Amino acid sequence: MLERLGLARARRKLMTRTFFGFLAALLAIAPASAHHGTATYDLSRSLTLRGSVTRFDWSNPHCLLYFDVTGQRGVQHWTVDLDTPLWLARAGWSAESLKQGDSIVITFHPVQNGSRSGHLRDEDGKLSVNGKELVFRLPGDDRIK
Repeated sequence: MLERLGLARARRKLMTRTFFGFLAALLAIAPASAHHGTATYDLSRSLTLRGSVTRFDWSNPHCLLYFDVTGQRGVQHWTVDLDTPLWLARAGWSAESLKQGDSIVITFHPVQNGSRSGHLRDEDGKLSVNGKELVFRLPGDDRIK
């Protein structure tokens, strides 16, 4: 009888550890999959704006471009999520590719909630700096999607 009781406890202990190990793995994976989601962006719509760079963050996981657009409503501050520093560097970019005050024309996908931010996908986004279009991808530069 004592032997059966010990076996039952050991089985419960193993199942509890397995459950919490599985739960920890799920919690670790969730942020990684959420990171690559595009649900916040309106991929059916592109927005083209003319503005001036205020800041360029060359950092992981994605570079961020901050710029101002001046129009009838005054100055609007925008932020657009670009690619990773690795992929931008492969296409010839550096941390100095965009400087404060640079004149830009950018085409990107805005967020769905109407805030002044968006995402530039290399497949259909464009960025010209001081009249020169920057590339996001080199020919033959295939990525895992």
